[in-house]
Amino acid sequence: MSKSRKKKNPVDKTALYLDELYNAFTLMETKEEIKELFLDIATHTERVNIAKRLQIAKLLVEDAEYSLIKKEVGVSNETIAKVSIWLYSFGEGYKKAIQRLAGSKKQKKLPKLWRGNNEAKLAAGLAASGASYLYKKAKQARKRRSVNSSS
Repeated sequence: MSKSRKKKNPVDKTALYLDELYNAFTLMETKEEIKELFLDIATHTERVNIAKRLQIAKLLVEDAEYSLIKKEVGVSNETIAKVSIWLYSFGEGYKKAIQRLAGSKKQKKLPKLWRGNNEAKLAAGLAASGASYLYKKAKQARKRRSVNSSS
């Protein structure tokens, strides 16, 4: 996701800007109009990242394993963990979108959103994210040691 500028807008203006953005999307009359607006507003990378997060949430709701999601969507364990944490901590928008997408495709009803042990899913996601972070730090430390020892 792109970074916003260092200078922040006053909170009241940011809320107004976001509200107008949401209104703009709801005022579009067709899928094509929404697509045109989204193409104008977001970069290709932003659109792809948003689409991937929705697919990750959808697969998590379907109780897919991290390894399958990683392979299917092409993301890291850390990204899956972040989406998982958001999905199971807040995630009402994800859940509504997934349910409505399932209904629009006339698929069978989704399994219960809270099926299984969600605490275990979150713990596994956090562990995977932490392991990834520790691996990167260890790799950086090895690189520094090899540079220092060759000096």
